Amino acid sequence: MDPNDELTPALEAAKRRRATLHDTIVHLEESISSPAAGRIPEWTAQVLKEMTGVRDAWEQHVIVTEKPGGLYEEITDRSPRLVGNIRRLQGEHPSIGDGVEAMVTRLGSTEITEDGVWTVDTARDDLQRFIGLVVKHRQRGADLVWEAYNVDIGGTE
Repeated sequence: MDPNDELTPALEAAKRRRATLHDTIVHLEESISSPAAGRIPEWTAQVLKEMTGVRDAWEQHVIVTEKPGGLYEEITDRSPRLVGNIRRLQGEHPSIGDGVEAMVTRLGSTEITEDGVWTVDTARDDLQRFIGLVVKHRQRGADLVWEAYNVDIGGTE
């Protein structure tokens, strides 16, 4: 794609959702790494709020990539050789989505404590692992777009 060409509607939508997803992940990480000692209920509420934002951004990401006329369909039409990469990314969507829902549910229903079943340290580790899955997915998505269009759709890692 010539850098002077306008982005296609599907690519533009994916670019916007990519930026939103990145921002929500950054906010989640900031919440996770904020002080929790002596304020676990407040910390948990903030982390849950940010995790809910990630859930919403994730759902939008899946919609813009998988919908008819969306990014994956456009790339399939443009570069059929990349269909295996698309299937891999699509295959990650349900498990990451399930992980988001599980984390939102757990944050809303399980007490985080200094010492107990789900400690602050364990919750942070679980959340960081989840963030890692999303970051890796975004990196593979950036590679896919680059291969199909030779354009970077942005969003720092």
